[in-house]
Amino acid sequence: MKQAEWQRSQQARVESLLSGVPFFNEVSRDDADQRALLLAGTRILEAAPGEVVIRAGAEASGLYFLLRGELWVLGEGTPPPVVYRVSPGEVFGALSLLLATPRSATLKVAEKVAEEDRAKPAVLARLSFADFDQPRVALFSLATRLALFHMLVHQIRWAVEVQRLAAPDAELEAALRKIPVYQGEKGTAQELAALREQARALAALLCRWNDHPRAGPAMT
Repeated sequence: MKQAEWQRSQQARVESLLSGVPFFNEVSRDDADQRALLLAGTRILEAAPGEVVIRAGAEASGLYFLLRGELWVLGEGTPPPVVYRVSPGEVFGALSLLLATPRSATLKVAEKVAEEDRAKPAVLARLSFADFDQPRVALFSLATRLALFHMLVHQIRWAVEVQRLAAPDAELEAALRKIPVYQGEKGTAQELAALREQARALAALLCRWNDHPRAGPAMT
């Protein structure tokens, strides 16, 4: 996986690719200065068909968005089976970042997509999660950080609901009901703190559900 050589010279192409991700759209629409900072802090990466982009057990630091192509999440076995497919617009790599654990699965670029003879390379965007979670310098505004954590909470909760329907489990469902939903004033530091806590609680629950014998991974 390498940084795209065209990232600096083809700004319109970069913005077009990022427009497929709701988080980037929200920031771009609401604050031009934050949009510029976000673009400056985003690395556009390219990976060839079959190339590993995340390896199980590796240290986690980056949050990724798939912009083009398809990724396969691999399970255990020889050869390892494809247990989940990441599509453009999806975020991945969030669970290990939220839980401060090594990467839990290996992801690679699809070797073949549907009936196409050739697989396509993947284009990804990478952000430093630390810049949003516990920044030493307030690079991004409160609104931008809220937008990121709203996205993470929404996507992880959706993945939990998918697993809940696939593998009902009374104990896990009871744990889901105990995760608090923020009811206070919106757009505040208190909301951000609550969202960070909620995202981590949901991530921990999703990891438990992903290990359920009747369910497969619904997010990484």
